Amino acid sequence: MDIVDSQVHLGPGGAAEMVAALDALGIAAALIDEYWLGTPGEPYYRLANGGTRTTSPTAELAAWTYPGRFSYLVRLDPRDPELRAVIRLARDAAHVRALRVSPGMTRGEIADFAAGVYDEIFALACENGVPVFVQLAGQTQLLERVVRAYPDSRIVICHCGMPPGARLWPIVAQMEGLPDSETYWRAAAAEPHDRAFARVLQAAEWPQVALKWAHAPVSFDAVGYPNLAARPYLRAAVDAFGADRVMWASDISVNQTGESWAELLFAIADNPELSAAERACVLGGTARRWLDWPA
Repeated sequence: MDIVDSQVHLGPGGAAEMVAALDALGIAAALIDEYWLGTPGEPYYRLANGGTRTTSPTAELAAWTYPGRFSYLVRLDPRDPELRAVIRLARDAAHVRALRVSPGMTRGEIADFAAGVYDEIFALACENGVPVFVQLAGQTQLLERVVRAYPDSRIVICHCGMPPGARLWPIVAQMEGLPDSETYWRAAAAEPHDRAFARVLQAAEWPQVALKWAHAPVSFDAVGYPNLAARPYLRAAVDAFGADRVMWASDISVNQTGESWAELLFAIADNPELSAAERACVLGGTARRWLDWPA
């Protein structure tokens, strides 16, 4: 089976070790979101207006050093006055497969997303034919306005589209850093899974939207291999979106629930509730097609 991990983080060094792990697990390729965990948000340049422009030196070097094993995405800040140039460069780069925005990490950014602050990114992504990963932390209903405004967009919902789970919300609250952050994000995490995931499933009606199946153990209180409590939700996602619009990611670099990379992989590969054809899509085929990434 052609297996693609559609999100890992990688910082300075570590590419050789990651290739060894990919080989051991039988994973053909991985999509890097370069994000230095010791210094969140880096590497980036600070812009004069206070915005940021990310760079991906480790990911680009890894992609050139190990042909076919790595590609990467480019994180964007809507405050960047040169978005057109940045996205055009991403489109033309040999190993860039997508863009990413993460407005779901603070309420202010979620409000900006709802108000259209991120719209230029989607317009330019459509113009340049580049898909966009979107992390909205339980607010996937906000995509409706975007997909109607930009019907040629290709959007991938990050992290099952769910609010931060019980082991993740304290991190989000700390990052937001407001006096009521703990109260707000604790309550968001306590929303019943069925109700929160129903909003995600509604996005299946838009054919230009796919779902990245990552952080399911923390999102659905499904800690421990084989993450049995997450299986009904994956089945529902495949039924709603189709297996050709669901892609797996381990995000092993920041897995809050302690499963090994192998356990996260085989929780899907050995899931008896998926057919062989569905597993082939979720574990690699969907990522290859949506990201225009030849095997």
